[in-house]
Amino acid sequence: MMTPGGYGAAPMTSPAPQEPEGAPLETLVQWFEDAEEASTTARAASERDRDYYDNKQLTAAESAELKKRGQPDIIINRIQTKVNYLLGYESMQRADPRGFPRTPQDEDAAAACTDALRYIKDKSDLNHTFSWCWENELIEGYCGVELVVTPTQDGDAEIEVQHWAWDRLFYDPHSRYPDFRDARYKGGVIWLDMSEAEARWPNATEALTLTVSDADSQSSTYDDRPSWRQWATSGRRKRIRIVQMHYRMGNTWHWCIFTKGGKLDGGVSPLRDEDGKSLCMMVFQSAFVDRDNDRYGFVRALIGPQDEINKRRSKALHESISFQTIGEAGAIDDVSQMKAEKAKPDGHIEVTPGLKFEVLQRTPQIQANLGLLQEAKAEIDLMGPNAAMQGKGERAASGRAIMANQQGGQIEIAKLIDGHQFFKMRVYKLIWAAVRQYWTAQKWVRVTDDEKNTRFVGLNKPVTLAEEMLERAKKEGIPEDVAKQDLRQRAQDPFIAHQLQQPVKTANVPAQMEMDIILEEVPDSANIQQEQFEILAKLAQAGIQFPPKVYIQASALRDKQKLIEMLDEAQQSPAQQQTNQLLGEKATAEIEKIKAEIEKTRAMGIKALAEADAIDGQFGQIVNPEMVDATGTAQPNAGDVPPDAMHGVPMDDAAQQEQFQPTPLDQVIPEGLNAEALAEFAALQPQAGAEQQGPMPFA
Repeated sequence: MMTPGGYGAAPMTSPAPQEPEGAPLETLVQWFEDAEEASTTARAASERDRDYYDNKQLTAAESAELKKRGQPDIIINRIQTKVNYLLGYESMQRADPRGFPRTPQDEDAAAACTDALRYIKDKSDLNHTFSWCWENELIEGYCGVELVVTPTQDGDAEIEVQHWAWDRLFYDPHSRYPDFRDARYKGGVIWLDMSEAEARWPNATEALTLTVSDADSQSSTYDDRPSWRQWATSGRRKRIRIVQMHYRMGNTWHWCIFTKGGKLDGGVSPLRDEDGKSLCMMVFQSAFVDRDNDRYGFVRALIGPQDEINKRRSKALHESISFQTIGEAGAIDDVSQMKAEKAKPDGHIEVTPGLKFEVLQRTPQIQANLGLLQEAKAEIDLMGPNAAMQGKGERAASGRAIMANQQGGQIEIAKLIDGHQFFKMRVYKLIWAAVRQYWTAQKWVRVTDDEKNTRFVGLNKPVTLAEEMLERAKKEGIPEDVAKQDLRQRAQDPFIAHQLQQPVKTANVPAQMEMDIILEEVPDSANIQQEQFEILAKLAQAGIQFPPKVYIQASALRDKQKLIEMLDEAQQSPAQQQTNQLLGEKATAEIEKIKAEIEKTRAMGIKALAEADAIDGQFGQIVNPEMVDATGTAQPNAGDVPPDAMHGVPMDDAAQQEQFQPTPLDQVIPEGLNAEALAEFAALQPQAGAEQQGPMPFA
């Protein structure tokens, strides 16, 4: 598929091996040229709106007239100020996508859906993409993005959202809805060097050549930059226009890359929603639609007041530096010299005595123009973001009062904001449809929105029996440490350990999730937070005290949760501290008791072995000076190295390790000991056969 890049459009994929199916080329070319012809007037107005934002508000004739008068072409650009405020407002109100489950079975997977959407948002830098779209909506009137899916091996795919510049987009001129839901086709254009196009579509050389030979022209919006041709340019560097169109035939969306000479690539749109409905890979949105189906933005309503400001200011300036005179013939010898002297701050004019000559006063005209100038400024100030919305009202007002005024000022632009939010939500729904369809293999998504640590979320993740048992234990309210200890005990059996490590299901499967995608609102709480903290501080000064955690939570400190945790540890109650100390001492005593019993049992076993060797020694079967003294009496604290009972010679280290194994704890520990202490001690001991079984689950 075509992959537009950056702020305009860019490369497309390799050619299809066979002739693309769908609508015939003649129909596609006709649709595009109809869209171009029908939107000529609207696109010209949108280009004018962009010029006004870019401070290009005077025609060539007007600039020449000002230069002739000696006046500067000063522009008081109120349009740019208002648009910039709305651009900043959008960036401050950015919201993150969030998945909500439709069924109870998908409740646990909702977090994985949310993390996947935010991962793609961060990777595609969607915040800036949406800001560019918002700018196009405000100025030119409409915007568009394309979902680009690049499948990879092993059931994975790269999913990106790329922005198209507004002057590269076209659409069905019969569409009347702001979201283009009724458009039969929409798409974009891109210009390439002829050599680059031939390299990408080596089987379409004839189609490209035919396009270059037919270089007629209708308009300039879709032209190359710079160029004056519709389908191709000539000269040393030949350029050719390529069109990508997404169109609907019945209930199925198709796509095609073509030029006037032939099709280059195309097919059926591969994307489907959860109900199997065909989806278009491009999402468009417009700010306003007039009765002629022309799209326009927020700037269009500001053009008139802005022109009035420019004209009245220029007129008032011209009136203030110009003058009119009236006099009888012969009153002034040289009129040109009189005008030159009148223009000087210290000029002197001589008149003939007895003849009438006077300078007419233009004060009423100047005041009239200044009055109209102030009225035009007041009018444009009331449109869109006003002083209340920008927080420029009464300085003594509280943060709550300022926010209330801002909310009142936002009502006028609520329609624009609501449309942009709807556009973003449709983009996220399209992303989720691609995730469900293309992410079929195990995939780990890195989540970086946690200040404390970086975590990973697994999609299509195999779940072992041990993980499933641990998860069930958590849901039943069993402490995690107890559940893990139970799993360790079970894993001592090699067969059970093998079973615990076997996958029993696959978790977080996007294709099986039924989610509702919403945008999580992130209100600007800085003013409220600061105001609440100031109120708490004043209450504290008045003697009304709150726990320290209340002040920390209301403050703007970083890492507030860490501070609260440290405060909880430092302010733990004496009773709780004493209880923890007693529990620790009890556990220590139990462990020491177990160790003493083990040593006692071990000493008894060594003593019994020594006595047996002493008896055998009387018959000449074994004589071990370390176990039996000269009189044949067994030593109670004999050495730990057991002799070879059959041959009477010491064993080497390997033989000792093979024959002398520690006695299992359940055979050594007397009954009646504390079970918890036993389990804690057992966890500290090396497990038999651990090397053969591999790592224990949750060890």
